Amino acid sequence: MSIKAARVRATGSPIYVIAGFLGSGKTTLLKRALAHELDRGVKPAVLMNEFGEVDVDGAVLHEHPRSKDIELQSLLSGCICCDLSGEFSDKVGHLVRHSGGAPVFIETTGLADTGQVVTGVERALSSDAQIGEAAHLASVIVLVDAPRFLKLGAYWPAADRHLCQADTIILNKLDQIAPDQAPVVEQRIRAANPTARVLRAVHADVKVPQLLNAAPARRAPVVTDGVIKDSAVGYQSGSFRLTLPVDPARMEAWLKRYARSVVRLKGFIRLAGKTGFHEVQWILGSFSVTPYIGRRQSHAKIVVIGRRVAWQRFLEGREHCLVRPKRRTTRRRRAGKKVSR
Repeated sequence: MSIKAARVRATGSPIYVIAGFLGSGKTTLLKRALAHELDRGVKPAVLMNEFGEVDVDGAVLHEHPRSKDIELQSLLSGCICCDLSGEFSDKVGHLVRHSGGAPVFIETTGLADTGQVVTGVERALSSDAQIGEAAHLASVIVLVDAPRFLKLGAYWPAADRHLCQADTIILNKLDQIAPDQAPVVEQRIRAANPTARVLRAVHADVKVPQLLNAAPARRAPVVTDGVIKDSAVGYQSGSFRLTLPVDPARMEAWLKRYARSVVRLKGFIRLAGKTGFHEVQWILGSFSVTPYIGRRQSHAKIVVIGRRVAWQRFLEGREHCLVRPKRRTTRRRRAGKKVSR
């Protein structure tokens, strides 16, 4: 074990909460943080919360050569701050017990209320003296999708509120907005949380050691009346397998017809005429398809999150994205006649 790894173990498990709305770059940041820990000889632990039934983000963590050294737990089909609060405490306790002092990273679903997640972590630490002595909440990191944050309030009422518990706020995807728009977004962020550090980034590319080792900001206390608020109210998710290859142009056109109701789509697809899997992303009107280089997938699958989605019609539209194999027709002459098969 390296000296740095031993020092981490000696000080107990720091818990890092990584939050932010759907598609803001949480998993990208988590992958960077995990690579940093693995490269320095530490075996980190991860708790990932997916609002849908399929663990898509958990699959993309296996791109690092030493990904087998990650202790990964998942909570699916709900939000850790409301639907899965009991399971959340149990999972945190499990990871702390098995982490041996290594860092524990919690990636929330994009619909989680950060304040309630913080309360959940603190509850898990205080409910068991052994766990409370073995770990501490080190930092709350919230990512902001720069090109979409100003209009986010129309989709999610908790858009500003969930910034209040952040120690560090990463203003991400700056390459997708004009330079004069960044100060406007940052001003809105500082109005919601004037004490948090604000880092600017593209592709969540920040200096991980400084991010993880920075002292916590003056985090505001969580104000609660004892009632767990449902920050995901109105949202639903659907998980689907795709048995045929996809035409990406058709898929993008299909999603654009539901731009007001389908907020997020992610998953793995096969493209017509291409080998292997591709990772597909749809975030509030932005569509992308990239080759997938992680752990081998057994089948194509997507997760869709939205509100007021006409699911039956939506699924019918999905069929038009699929590329069906052409029927082969062979001809031969038999007894002087053309016979089709």
